[in-house]
Amino acid sequence: MALKKKKLAAIDMGSNSFHLLMAEVSMTGFFPKPRVLTRHKQKVRLADGLNAANTIDDDAAKRACQCLSGFAAELEQFQPDAVTVVATAALRKASNQIPLLEQFESALGHPIQVITGEQEAELIYSGVCSVSQCANDVLVIDIGGASTEVIAGHGLIPKYLQSLDMGCVVFQNRYFKGGVMSEPAFAQAKREATTLIEPFLNDYRQHNWQRVLGASGTFRAVSEIAHAESQPTLTREWLNELIQRCAQKGTVDALDFPGLREDRKAVLAGGLAILAGITEALNIEEFEVTYGALREGLLAQLANEVTA
Repeated sequence: MALKKKKLAAIDMGSNSFHLLMAEVSMTGFFPKPRVLTRHKQKVRLADGLNAANTIDDDAAKRACQCLSGFAAELEQFQPDAVTVVATAALRKASNQIPLLEQFESALGHPIQVITGEQEAELIYSGVCSVSQCANDVLVIDIGGASTEVIAGHGLIPKYLQSLDMGCVVFQNRYFKGGVMSEPAFAQAKREATTLIEPFLNDYRQHNWQRVLGASGTFRAVSEIAHAESQPTLTREWLNELIQRCAQKGTVDALDFPGLREDRKAVLAGGLAILAGITEALNIEEFEVTYGALREGLLAQLANEVTA
């Protein structure tokens, strides 16, 4: 007798955080939708280990292996029927990618696929649509640790996407060294973000989105601060005020905004600068936060594969 349900596991080895989702999916019905049973997240900051030669250092590799060993123990207990594991921008960039993959696969006990920026953007869009209403034209932005994906889509279909070479960890290390924040540093970081998206502005402007949805950590941090401060709408104006307040604080250690989690302080400035640059370049006045991201897209893809 065929199984009525299958156990699935999806691992997203992001440039800032690693995520493990464990779920089950029904083998009956026309539209298989996985039900998440457990979520695990760990700040690994793989992109923190990238040096000028794009080599990921031993400390970052050790953090990754420790996290993956923990995930392996979770998988051993869960006994999934199917597992999918992807790595994103930090490993895409890494000049020592091959030896690192050997270490990481040994720690996890499963093969790891390093996906392209385009694949990452498509999975992010799928993940956002799996939890948010994407009925009409939408713009999805995901600021990761070492790359930022911007996707214009209609309904469930991504129409135009780019994976841009900027992320909150990379920008934090580049412009806010030693945790020092200043208005000139924010201005410089924001300019670079604008410059990186500028070549694609005409392509994006052909898509008349009705909603802008932000995925992943920077957006969640902004949303949590706004909620704690009773800010009803996420606007570009309020975002720029928040940046000014960060600059006035002067250092990462001095950040004490209501709603700001301790584990987000270290990369907040880098993420805010990227978000400010993108919203200005694309003339975005308001945006929302979604709790879908690459990992949900990965899980949805795996569910489709096992139930096909």
